[in-house]
Amino acid sequence: MSASKGLPKAGRPLEEIQAALSSALVDDVRAHWNRAFRPPADVQAVATEAYMMFMSDNGLMSLRAEWMGRFEDEVIEMCVGLFNGPADATGTFTSGGSESIYSALHAMREWAREKYPHITAPEIVAPYSLHPAFSKGAHYFDLKLVRTPLGPDRRGSVEAMTAAITPNTIGMAASAPCWPYGLYDPIDEIAAVAHERGLWMHTDACVGGYLAPFLERLGYAFPTWDFRNPGVMSISADLHKLGYCPKPASTVLWRSRDLLRYHNVHPSDWPGGQYTMRGFAGTRTAGPIFAAWAVMRYLGEDGYVELARKLMATREQMMDGVDAIPGLKAWRNDLLPIAIESTEFDLATIKAAMTKLGWMLVGSAEPPLINVPIDAATEPHHLEAFLGDLRKVVDLARASGLSDREALNY
Repeated sequence: MSASKGLPKAGRPLEEIQAALSSALVDDVRAHWNRAFRPPADVQAVATEAYMMFMSDNGLMSLRAEWMGRFEDEVIEMCVGLFNGPADATGTFTSGGSESIYSALHAMREWAREKYPHITAPEIVAPYSLHPAFSKGAHYFDLKLVRTPLGPDRRGSVEAMTAAITPNTIGMAASAPCWPYGLYDPIDEIAAVAHERGLWMHTDACVGGYLAPFLERLGYAFPTWDFRNPGVMSISADLHKLGYCPKPASTVLWRSRDLLRYHNVHPSDWPGGQYTMRGFAGTRTAGPIFAAWAVMRYLGEDGYVELARKLMATREQMMDGVDAIPGLKAWRNDLLPIAIESTEFDLATIKAAMTKLGWMLVGSAEPPLINVPIDAATEPHHLEAFLGDLRKVVDLARASGLSDREALNY
């Protein structure tokens, strides 16, 4: 084994470790999109202090240690309230959108086994634009995800989804909003179909869940996406996105405690007795739990409303800046992420050129888009640097062409 591989025989001085770590840091401005979603500095400081205080505590113990479980319960209560949950609604604190989605799919499967025991090949109907974590989860839990064509507006088609329901269908899912386009599916209509047919309805609000409630207070209108729809039985929403809590922090909310029981599994078939935990994860740092509690208490509703107002103003500035670059256009979508399209340039070459300049961007393939996840920490100098480099790259593409390409994917 070479000297560069394996555990070194002797430890290294702290200064050397710090230097090696510092060498991995990239330009703070151009790393901004990769570090999304971040809050302003004061909120970040609150989150960091709370996180570090409890980083070494084991979140597995939140069901055993009252002092820990109380904070986790209060986070869930705040979240349920934001999503207009009924009195019996509850939730699970998870590591991210994927775990939240897997939790909902698992509960949906177990619920269907009890409610529809004759179904042996369960199916879930969803729009084509639904997050790929649903495809992964369906694979893990032996479910069939039936993706349906989008409507002309690139939103889920109620007609197509209804037509896709079969005797094997156990549930439906839709986005609030979807990642590729930043568009809301007509969740109120889809949930009505699910309710009528006796199906589980899941809303994936991982992107917008902790932004939309505050935008609604500012007068923005969205399809009714949360528990105000009687058909919505579970919601996934990421606190570490626009809830501005440190990663890893997400939630899956349940319309009732009875639904939560379909996800909970507490085995006891080993010498250690009953193994009780809140979700999939066993040992986990308690840091994100306390950091989420601290951020939500620090900001309160008024603070979140002001961050939402700032974010939407930044969104308009970014889209106007993109539109001012000949050959590019920013979609006027419902929320985020910002979606940049072009009918003149191959965006795969634009993305590759921006990567060379230090920007880490994601994209969508159908249609070709570059997605930009702005946040409340995005300041004018971030926009100026990004738009300046984007204009340079476009000018280069127009003058001499660009040869290198980079896949437009998430």
